[in-house]
Formats: sequence, structure tokens, C-alpha cells
Amino acid sequence: MTSLYFFLFSSIFFMLVIGAIFTQLYKQQIAIARRTVTYFGIEEGNMKREKKVRNSSNKKNRLFLQKITDKVKYVIEQKMPASKKKVLEQRLREAGYPLDMSPIDFRFLQLLIGAILFLGLYVLLLKTDTNIISIFLLASILAVLGMYYPSFYLSVIIKRRRLEVQKTMPDFFDIVNLSIEAGMGLDSALLKVCKQTKGPLSEEFLQTLEDIKLGKSRREAFSDLRMRVPVHQFQSIITSLIQADMLGVGMAKVIRSLTERIREQRTQLAREQAMKAPVKMVFPMLLFIFPAMFIVMLGPLVIYLIQTVF
Repeated sequence: MTSLYFFLFSSIFFMLVIGAIFTQLYKQQIAIARRTVTYFGIEEGNMKREKKVRNSSNKKNRLFLQKITDKVKYVIEQKMPASKKKVLEQRLREAGYPLDMSPIDFRFLQLLIGAILFLGLYVLLLKTDTNIISIFLLASILAVLGMYYPSFYLSVIIKRRRLEVQKTMPDFFDIVNLSIEAGMGLDSALLKVCKQTKGPLSEEFLQTLEDIKLGKSRREAFSDLRMRVPVHQFQSIITSLIQADMLGVGMAKVIRSLTERIREQRTQLAREQAMKAPVKMVFPMLLFIFPAMFIVMLGPLVIYLIQTVF
């Protein structure tokens, strides 16, 4: 949810920047219009009439923009290769489909951000004495960066989602194990835990349970779940659950052993990260800490030598 809010705030930030640019460009016209309204005044009937005209024009503009958007999406769908569409679909699935976007919508968002940034910077710099070629190059660079931003942010969402899945797995499956030992079935235990907890793991299992309700077998639904969440530990757990379901093994014993193994792996991973910490600290120390220490320790000596020798 925080990723969704961050994405919305980023989009609003881009729109505010563009709005500020156009406000700065047409500041004089806006000020004249406001002073005219304040000085002469507008009757209530005229205001209602203008409001109706404005609403109708806004509706026409929305329909016009919708038609343009549909045409652009159709062109993107025709020109976009199937391999890239498949890869983008996989990335969106791993990210949990932010804003319910399809690959075509995501590509359209990239092009829209790039076009807005290009036009905004181009119009802003066109008022200055900058060379047109330089303006075009700067606007193109900013547009490319703007087009890359959604892809970069999608990678951030995917990484954050994987880390959250790894973090919540032991506690999630412990509660599922307790529910099964209390006499509940696997599906009922998963549904109960998913309703009580929040996060990507609960969302994915709710989707799996919905697939089972729609007619898929548990094996097929769990296989789809394993493909949707590319976390190695989670995939091994789902594989073990599929095998236990096929062989008729008790789920409680399987889940208990799997959660113990997950906690051991997390402990080993924490130790590994702790062993890597001194190596990662070398470069910050060389760049920031040691120069400051040398300045503090050797600075007075250098000043003294300069004053005495020269």
C-alpha cells in the first residue's frame, strides 16, 4: 500500500511541476483575468451559464482525450513485441499489479510522462535565449529519464515485495500450522490467516483460494501461486505443499518443518549479511571518514610548517 501511495505522490509531483511551469508562463494572462473578474464582477446567471458551458466542454474534452488514449494504446499494442509484453506482464505480476495496470497501460504511462516532461521543459526553455538544439537535447534527456522512471520504480516495488514476503513467511505459516492443528482444513486455515493479516502473502493466497473456488484444483492453483511469487524459499514451500497434497501427508507436520527450515535460513542470511558489513564499510571510510581524520590530525601540522618555512 505504501508503494501505491508513493507512486501516486510521484505522479502528483510531476503534474504539479508541469502546472507550475505553465502557471509561470501564463502568469500575466491569469493575473489580468482575475483582476477583470474582481473589478467588473460576474452576475449569478452568467456564472451558472458559464458553469454549464464549462461542464459540457469538459465532458467533450474527456471524450476526446479518451479517444486519443484508446488510439495510442491500440498503436502501442500493435507495435509492442510479444516477448516484451510477456516480460512486462511478468514484472507487473511480481509487483502485484500496481494501479491494476496492464502492460499496455504501463507502456502508455511511460510515453505520457516522457511527452509531458519533454513538452514542459521545451516550452519553459523556449522563452530563454538558449539554442534550440540544446533545448531539444535537454528536453530529450529529461524525457528519457521520465520514461525510465516507472520501470525503475516497478523494480523497487518488486524488490520490496519480495523482501516483505521473505519477512512474513515464518509467522504466516506458523499461524496456518496452529489453525490446522486446531482442526481446520488447509483452505479454511489459509482463508482465516489471510483475513487476519495484511501484505503481499495474504493477497496472493486470497487469489489462490479464489482460483480454487472458480474450479481450479489445489495443485493447479498452488502452481500458479508459485509462478507469481519468484522467491526461492516460498517456491520450495509451495512445492512441498503440492507434494504433500498429492501423497496425502499431514499438512501440519510439513508446514512445521518448513517454517523451522525458513527460520534457520533467515538466521544464516543474517550472519552472512553481518560478515559482509566490514567489507561494505571500507569504501565509505576511505571516502568520508579517513579524509576528515587526516584533516583534523595533520591540518595543524601543515599550517605550522607553512608558517615556519615560508
